[in-house]
Amino acid sequence: MDIASLRNAKLADLYTAAGAYDTLCKAMAQHATDWKSGTADRVHGSQWTGPTADAAMPVLDGLTGEMRAAATELGLIGKEIRDCADAMTLAQGRLTNALSDAQAKGFTVSDTGAVSWPASTNPYQAPDWETKQKTAADGISKQIAKALADAAEADDALTAGLNRFAGHAKDKSGLDEKTAGADVYMDQFGDASNPVWQRNMPLKDAPPTEVNSWWKGLGPQGQQWFISHHPEVLGNLDGVPAEIRDQVNRKHLEDLMGHIRGKKPQELNANEKALLALYGPIDARLAGSKGDPPIYLLGLGDEGQGRAVLSFGNPDTATDISAYVPGITTTMASLGPGANDGTNEAENALNLYRAASGKAPAGHSVASVVWLGYDSPGMDFGAASTKAGKDGAPAYAKFMSGVRASHEGTQPPHVTAVGHSYGSYLVGQATKLATQPGSHYVPPDDVVFIGSPGVGVDKASDLKMPPGHVWVGAADNDIVTHAPPKFSLDPDERWYGRDPSSKHFGANRFTVDDWSRGNPIDAHTKYLNGRGGPSLDNIAAVVTGSGGVKLQGQRG
Repeated sequence: MDIASLRNAKLADLYTAAGAYDTLCKAMAQHATDWKSGTADRVHGSQWTGPTADAAMPVLDGLTGEMRAAATELGLIGKEIRDCADAMTLAQGRLTNALSDAQAKGFTVSDTGAVSWPASTNPYQAPDWETKQKTAADGISKQIAKALADAAEADDALTAGLNRFAGHAKDKSGLDEKTAGADVYMDQFGDASNPVWQRNMPLKDAPPTEVNSWWKGLGPQGQQWFISHHPEVLGNLDGVPAEIRDQVNRKHLEDLMGHIRGKKPQELNANEKALLALYGPIDARLAGSKGDPPIYLLGLGDEGQGRAVLSFGNPDTATDISAYVPGITTTMASLGPGANDGTNEAENALNLYRAASGKAPAGHSVASVVWLGYDSPGMDFGAASTKAGKDGAPAYAKFMSGVRASHEGTQPPHVTAVGHSYGSYLVGQATKLATQPGSHYVPPDDVVFIGSPGVGVDKASDLKMPPGHVWVGAADNDIVTHAPPKFSLDPDERWYGRDPSSKHFGANRFTVDDWSRGNPIDAHTKYLNGRGGPSLDNIAAVVTGSGGVKLQGQRG
């Protein structure tokens, strides 16, 4: 495979060929059905008996089987051609993107894919100019090589497949339903079940930086192909741009909810009721938004209790980003429309967006994320366990790394992790994952714990964050922040570790409203609400790095 062949390939012809085989498959399948009902079944029902009938019946049935086998083989040929066309489309897009990048930089690409650049005519050129040119050229050369290798792999796979089917046709084994069945099995469970386009995607646990490099390398043509053909792999993929994730997730939500909205409750079947309960709140939140700020649907799924990630503002362009993890009893319902009383988690994130926007320095912009990417425990024994927090921590750490990977600014964004109640434990565990030696996760710049019953470490320094970048808000009459440990007489020990607001922990404790006129439950839910006193403004100051955080004495 060479550059000219891939660049000039008319891939529409491959899709046309695949469609022709699909048509042949349908025609042969219909012919088999007509033959069976019009001939074989009639003969079987004719009461014809005797030696001739005994000899004829297996022949008639055999012909039916041969037609079915032929239809199966024709369908598989069409699929293999289409899979090759898909892979070649992606490879061609990658090549086109690399060639365009080379042209924009003034580079020259040879027929073999070697990339060169003109000599500098500026005697005052920066000393590292040559090094930068070589680095850029090497990157383009690798993209070209990758495109050619992918195209060659797809071409070889199709050649091998067509030769196999041609052999079946030549020796007539393709008319045997056992052979056709084996080919179907290979298509479903063998190498063919992992199409070339999928093999070239980043692995499931690939870091978001790798995902983002893959996405950019696809070029506009390949990116649009994925959006059109396999949007399901993009919506929750950390490292893919926010606008793309929002686009495909909204389309998925519309596919799920579009046919339900116009129905009356009594007209809904059990599956539709389940969809409405799970996705109805998100659907209503997006439908009621007036676009100020814009909402980005960065995650959506039905795993466990449901998954959803909403961002107020675009995290790819914002300079200051917060990602808020709520605590126990949080469900998809708390992300829909609701009262701004501290119990609606989407409203809490929106409150933080508005407060941070008001404090953001000139030239700064804000994105406020509410992340429900884990199964929040209920008011039962689940809340006493660390399992949900530990299970959810890697997904949150990966999301936070993806925020940086897909960011478009020339300067890295300022990223703040915010955890409330049980969510603070998850954030603490995710921060530990991101800061441990050799981790491929990227830690946040600041960490904020509010209403915390402990974050799984004894000291702020155990999180390995830079000194002064761990913050805590704890109302004195918030009963959750006084949750006693299971087995300890240490007055600073809490259910999930040492009290983050204590002197021994060593975090910056900012002022909040103790909500003395309300009950202790109110005190626990108001940190991101305007009625929580200075708490919201202090958190906004941390998020924007604008300074002026008001501190108070630590406990103990």
